Parts: sequence; C-alpha cells; structure tokens
Amino acid sequence: MKLLILIASISVVVLAASTVAYTPSRYSPEQRRQQPSSTAHYRTPAQPSYRSDPAPAPVNAPKDISALLKENGLTVVLDLMAKAGLSETLNGPELTIWAPTNEAFAASELKNLNDVDLLKNVLSYHLVSFKNDPKEISSIQYELSVPTLQGENVRISVYRKKGVSFAFGETVTINGALVLKTQRASNGIIYIIDRVLDPKDLAFKNTQMEVLRNTKEFSIIYKMFEDLGITLINRPKTFFAPTNAAFEALPAGALDAIFASQDEIGKLINTHTASGTHYSRGLVSGPVPVFSGSNLDLVVSPNGVTVDNAKIIGVDLTNTEGVIHVIDAVIPNKPETPSAMCTAPVKNY
Repeated sequence: MKLLILIASISVVVLAASTVAYTPSRYSPEQRRQQPSSTAHYRTPAQPSYRSDPAPAPVNAPKDISALLKENGLTVVLDLMAKAGLSETLNGPELTIWAPTNEAFAASELKNLNDVDLLKNVLSYHLVSFKNDPKEISSIQYELSVPTLQGENVRISVYRKKGVSFAFGETVTINGALVLKTQRASNGIIYIIDRVLDPKDLAFKNTQMEVLRNTKEFSIIYKMFEDLGITLINRPKTFFAPTNAAFEALPAGALDAIFASQDEIGKLINTHTASGTHYSRGLVSGPVPVFSGSNLDLVVSPNGVTVDNAKIIGVDLTNTEGVIHVIDAVIPNKPETPSAMCTAPVKNY
C-alpha cells in the first residue's frame, strides 16, 4: 500500500514538471511584445524611403532630341533653333524633326539670316507636332503630306527598288531632300536630311503654273499651257520642262507649227508629263509612263540623267501638284492612247 502511494506521488511530480516544460510562455502578451528577439541574427532589408533621390536613368535609355542632334554633330540646326527661340519646342513630347546637316545649312542663306521671325518661320517648317514613326513611313505606298508647326505641309515620298520588300531598299525624301539617317529619341524622331526645306514649296498658291510663270526660261512652255487653257492638273505628276533654249533649238518652223495646233500642244504636254511625283532621288533607269499613254526611256548614269533624247539639267522644283525637272531638249511627241490626259482645252484636270 505504501509502495502504491509513493508511485502515485512520483507520477504527479513528473506530470507537473511536464506541464511547466510545454507552457508556451511565462510572459503575458504585453510582456512578450517587449522582449527582444534572440533568434534573428541577420539584417532585414531596409524599407524604401519615398523621399530619397530618384533612381538614376538606365545606361541605355534613349536621349532626347537636343542631345542626339549634338551627338550627331548637327550643331548648326541646334544653334539656329536657339536663335529662333525654338529650343524649348525641341524639348517637347511627340516631336518629329527634319534636321538638315551642317553642310546643308552652309549651302543655304539661312545660316546668316538675322530676321528672327523669318528664321523661326523656316525652322518651324522642319518640325511636326507628332511622331512620324519610320515604320509608318515605310508603309506609305507612294507619298504622304503631313502638316508642320509652321502650318504648311511637307511631302514624304517613298521609293522602293523593284522586287524589294517594304522593309529594305527604300529611299525616302522630304520635299525631295534625301533622308540620310533616322534616329529615335526619348521625345520623338529625328530624320537627318541633306537639304534645308522651303516653306513655300507646298504653299497653296505654288502650283506648277506658278513655278513656270515665275521662271524666265520657261516662258515658252508656260505660254503653251495658257493657250491650251490648263491652270491645274489635279493629280501627282512629274513634268519634264524644256527650257526656252530647247524650243529655240527646234528646226525652223517647228515651234510655230506646235503653237498653231492645240492638239499638238496637248500631245507635247502629255509627252512631257509622267504620273506620280518622281524626285531626282527616286529616279531609276527604265520606262517612265507618261500622260500620252506611252513610255519615256529614263537612264541614270554617272554622267547624269537622260529622258529619251533630253538631259536633265535642273531638278526638284517642288509644287503643290508634284515636281518639275528641267531638260535641255524637247522630247518628240509620242503616239497617244484614248486615255491621254490633255486632249481638249479645259481649265481643270
């Protein structure tokens, strides 16, 4: 009996000791919150501070337009933009700039222009207030006109080598100026071009007839258009314009015979007018369809460009209807098809 009482006493002591050993804590919840941790010996990550300096830009982040112009050595356009008060505009978002090279400015009178208002007018013609993405330009079938900050349009023309996809083999011009290089900036697109653009090129009144009328060596061909009653041919075209000297070189009586017949004048104009706007940078050797329904034979060589029997001696006179190239000879009239353009004296085609 004593032995059983002893064993029971020992069991109670052991059970009591076990109960103490498995108690979660001898501290109250409030006391546990105040106890330092003895198990965490590593440093936890610091929480970000919202007042810290902004993170540095990635190394390969695109630069803005001004920085890229400077990087490409286009110092003249930068200096002139500052002179015209357009530096802040260059820093704006979603901008396209047609940026002439330093050499292009040297060949123009703009570099030494002191009239700030006129300078701003010309330079703002080189800016578009939205991105003309190269991929979008590559999708242009032939040409596209876009408005500039100056107010007048520029004409983007895309010429592709035959058999070449849209992505390769392209020549792009802006009012005939060749795009040499394209760069993406953080705030827009830069198209480096080889010529300074003229805001008057696509001004509303700068029609083909206006260009012919204002050029002394075109007075004979201008008179032919007048006699036929043509003031506007409302479709993109390229006109190969013979000079007065070219007409004067015709055999005796030939010029009088042309003026004596409106049909002959119409045939001559049709023979010298090609469909589409073909700036000099887009000319390639091969047949060129003209309004008469026939073709002219165009040859591009290191010695220059010829079209049938005539040599092109002046290029890229831009107007609202297309472009004029100057030639040194009159091309003989081609046989006409029923679809020939200038077959009757009407005012508007």
